[in-house]
Amino acid sequence: MIRLFALLFLSAFTTVSIAGAWTPGKGKTYLKISANLFESYANYDIDGNIVDPFEGRPGEFSRFRDENLFVYFETGLSDRLALFGSLTYKDIEQKTVTEFFEVSATNSGLADAEIGLRYRLRQTGRNVWSVSLLAKLPYFYDDDDNFFELGNGQEDFEGRILYGRSLPHGFYAGLEAGYRVRLEDPSDAYRYLAELGWSGGKVYARAKYDGNISVDDADEVGGFSNPILNPQFDLESLELTLGYSFTRIWHLEYSYTDTVSGKNTAEGDNQQVAVVLSF
Repeated sequence: MIRLFALLFLSAFTTVSIAGAWTPGKGKTYLKISANLFESYANYDIDGNIVDPFEGRPGEFSRFRDENLFVYFETGLSDRLALFGSLTYKDIEQKTVTEFFEVSATNSGLADAEIGLRYRLRQTGRNVWSVSLLAKLPYFYDDDDNFFELGNGQEDFEGRILYGRSLPHGFYAGLEAGYRVRLEDPSDAYRYLAELGWSGGKVYARAKYDGNISVDDADEVGGFSNPILNPQFDLESLELTLGYSFTRIWHLEYSYTDTVSGKNTAEGDNQQVAVVLSF
């Protein structure tokens, strides 16, 4: 697959840098098509240490690459209730190069889908509170047809509480906390997110700190050749975004995400470019 560095992003809000607790309003729609490149040359072990078996050996490496096209939509069923969902097309590769051999495994296709509802409980002045329910559905791929998996083949269900606040001088802040139930083997997880954004004229920016903390109740740890599909993992990441608004309809943005800490998962970074359409 050609490397994807374009993002089409449709927003129903008056500004593209609005936090997650707000709802778009009845009849308004948000569609996001994002192109991402994630690369990892090391993994976090069970104790949270970064392990690179080829460190200090020039020309030798083990690299995990995940190029994906991510489609997200959100539409207002009413002024307070929004339906949202997503689907991802992935092109993944695990490649190892040593002095003596070179080997790689690849796979591509549709991965997990997500569908959910978000309801705005209350909005007073600058403050807004919401709740959301989400289901992750592994129905668009066969997890038995390739040993290098596109997904874990199991359903997840997640509930979140969201809070957002508009701040002076074009700033806003958001906080989210949730719990993800993962059926069958994988461990349940606590989820949280903190967001700070700003919009000033044609330029906007935001920072997100996202966390997944495992409950550590998986039946087994490991078992997947894809390093981001460990049944029991912790991960904290920081996403930084800078955007430019050509008009109220069209926008352009770039996002960079780096893993801050983790356990039983890949250590790496993700790059994303965005084109935005709003109506």
